[in-house]
Amino acid sequence: MITAYVRDASGLTAQAVGPGDAIPPGTVWLDLLHPDEMERLTVSNLLSADLPTLEDINEIETSSRLYTEGEVAFMTTPVIVRSATGPLERGLLTFVLAPDRLVTIRYTEPLWFAIFAARALKQPELVTCPIEAFLGLLEAVVDRAADVLERVTADLDRLSHRVFADHEDRTVETLAIRDGAKAPRHQVVDRTHVRRRPPTTVSMRAVITAVGRAGDLTQKVRDSLAGLERLVAFATTVTGPRMNKDQKSRLKTIGRDVHSLVEHAAFQAMQTNFLLDATLGVINIQQTNIIKIFSVASVAFLPPTLVASIYGMNFEHMPELDWSFGYPLALGLMVLSAVLPLWYFRKRGWL
Repeated sequence: MITAYVRDASGLTAQAVGPGDAIPPGTVWLDLLHPDEMERLTVSNLLSADLPTLEDINEIETSSRLYTEGEVAFMTTPVIVRSATGPLERGLLTFVLAPDRLVTIRYTEPLWFAIFAARALKQPELVTCPIEAFLGLLEAVVDRAADVLERVTADLDRLSHRVFADHEDRTVETLAIRDGAKAPRHQVVDRTHVRRRPPTTVSMRAVITAVGRAGDLTQKVRDSLAGLERLVAFATTVTGPRMNKDQKSRLKTIGRDVHSLVEHAAFQAMQTNFLLDATLGVINIQQTNIIKIFSVASVAFLPPTLVASIYGMNFEHMPELDWSFGYPLALGLMVLSAVLPLWYFRKRGWL
């Protein structure tokens, strides 16, 4: 589908161009959404340059994404789009900038693209020429990337609170000063034991899943920003001579914004890795505590089992079997042999 954005005395209008229709005069921006071969050839003949196919757009080489043919500049960059099923995904957007018009080729329908087009129709001054449309779309792409990074930052902060929340038992001490004492020499300490529920393996598994999603989204944004950074540098060199002072300033500002977002995305990637390592560490601690419980239980029940085994032997000459206090003595030894290891572990702080 081809949509022509035509500038005339009344402002900016959007006109659908059907098969066989001529491109309206005064067109400054042509948007090709899922173009077929006939539409691609029509616009190629108009620009006297071969528009890239879907296979060409998907090429990852820089020479396939950023190049010129005569006075026409071809620039392809990854962008963040929302898929039909909901999650954010990576798409591709191609700019074909000719001296008299801008052509965009896309096989996705990002919401920010539709918002910019609607704004341009209401505010025609946003698209007075092809370069203005190009810069406006670049700003929309950068704004969308910034919004996604802000969302990821909020998610990581929330996950960080879940991972590093105080789940251990703690004692709150309140100092109560005796009434009438100017220089208190005695203080009453009120200790209130507060017990918080420890994190479960299920909750930590949910945290790992959320951290993984945040990391995946951060990588997609970094890919988009890397493509934008290369595109801005290419546009500055190739299309810079066509721009006026204000347009050059806007492009320079876009480049600075992209660079700052690249640095922020790199920081978020490190934070994501840190949270992932921390979450795995919490899970390891939980598993260690579980193993410790079984270890303590086995050590605590081993001495009573030994005592019971000794007096369970069926030898004929065992004096304790005929002693009236033999049975209570055996029970006492079993209880004592179980309590002493537990007391020792408690004293050493292992429990």
